[in-house]
Amino acid sequence: MNIQILPNWCKKVGVLVFLIFAIPSAVEGFIDGVNDSINCRIEATKTYKDIEPGITKPEVFTKYFDQNTIHLFDVLNIIGLLIYMLSKEKIEDDYISMLRLESYQLTIVIFLVFSIMIYAFFKDLKLSIDYFISGFMMLFLIIFFIKKRNY
Repeated sequence: MNIQILPNWCKKVGVLVFLIFAIPSAVEGFIDGVNDSINCRIEATKTYKDIEPGITKPEVFTKYFDQNTIHLFDVLNIIGLLIYMLSKEKIEDDYISMLRLESYQLTIVIFLVFSIMIYAFFKDLKLSIDYFISGFMMLFLIIFFIKKRNY
């Protein structure tokens, strides 16, 4: 059974969609990380009574994009990865299909072990599903790239 349903030129489209929509998502995540680290420093040095309203969480990125738009960027980011994953290689033969299948299997095993470890050691960790989907797709692409280079 062949699961590649898109022609090879769709790889370029998938990479382009991924890169265009990954940049705003990454910037938003970086800004949130910086803002939360600022909050940690403020909370460690002052009490809540000393903090002025609005100083703890400056929203720089959401002035330009609202949360629904950021979520749409995340979804389009995942769709770009999916388009790339489902596109055929330039030379698609049985060996490439076998490498793709082995990459899927290894990715699933690694991701299940990783998920079980996260669940076991970080019980209160709350992550949205897009982290897992994007991580799974990127891990598959990395493993497939390594296996294909060894071919």
